[in-house]
Amino acid sequence: MSDSDARLIHALQLAPRATWSELSRVLAESPAVLSRRYDRLRAAGVAKVIGHPSGFNISRNLAFVEIECEPGSLAAVTATLVELPMAMTLDVTSSGTCLIATLIAPDDESLAAVLLDTLPSLPGIRKVQTHIATSTLKTGDNWNLRALDAEEVALLPAPRPPRARAARTLEPQFRSDLMASLGRDARKPAAALARELGVSEQKVHDAIARLVHTKQFLLRTDVTSAWSEWPVHVWYFADIPPRQLSTVATALSAHPEIRYVGTSAGPANLSFDVWLRTLSVMHVFEERISSLAQAGIKLRRQVILRTPKRVGHVLNDAGRFTDRYIPLSGL
Repeated sequence: MSDSDARLIHALQLAPRATWSELSRVLAESPAVLSRRYDRLRAAGVAKVIGHPSGFNISRNLAFVEIECEPGSLAAVTATLVELPMAMTLDVTSSGTCLIATLIAPDDESLAAVLLDTLPSLPGIRKVQTHIATSTLKTGDNWNLRALDAEEVALLPAPRPPRARAARTLEPQFRSDLMASLGRDARKPAAALARELGVSEQKVHDAIARLVHTKQFLLRTDVTSAWSEWPVHVWYFADIPPRQLSTVATALSAHPEIRYVGTSAGPANLSFDVWLRTLSVMHVFEERISSLAQAGIKLRRQVILRTPKRVGHVLNDAGRFTDRYIPLSGL
């Protein structure tokens, strides 16, 4: 990844729907050059502007599930779960028999059905451990490449707030269809979205502003980890003394390497994942994490070797985005 690529991706991570003209004033390149560069990165599957329903608003229906597979059955289980709309993200661990599935469901009943009915009935699954999110402090949309300086970041346009006259609620079907379209391509112009959904362009602008402002929907520019400077992906499940849980979770959310952090109910009371520069710094990182807790902290790691699916998008074995996208249903 060139410096110019990294600068563009960082800008899009902070302002996913900024126009090329707005980004041109920050990056000192023409809008046409920026557009072509993004098209090239997207076509290569290296970076893509996408979106997803927010874990901040539906924590009880967000779960991280460690799935232990029978030897030789990992590929078949993965292929089945890739097609499951509620399986937002799938990560394969270094053990070669374990998957970590990020499940997001429209309600408690749907999540229970997946955990109690769907997963146990799949052939090849030996064991399931579930961590149900109880609160979310940081999500992947807050992680960035850190390629711009503070002055450049300050020049990026902030998301437009909803108009005073904009509708405060959205029709369920329109809301669902809009989120699905933005999930596939969050840079799709409002005019194109309006034609696709059969509504006015103003209604699209108002709806996006409302969804983003209320954190019902998060826009993000995702990048393939292998093409960033942080190619080592690790999931952690920690048991923190209850008295220190809030303090540790808040401190973790400030670490730039961490992409997600949230409290959970299950075998661990804190779940977080991180991208690191090299595997060798993992132990230094863990020492820093352990020092956050005054008393003992039980920390268990899962090193990720492959991500077949991220936020509904199917990735190839090299971790690049493909053209396949499976919208999250019912949200």
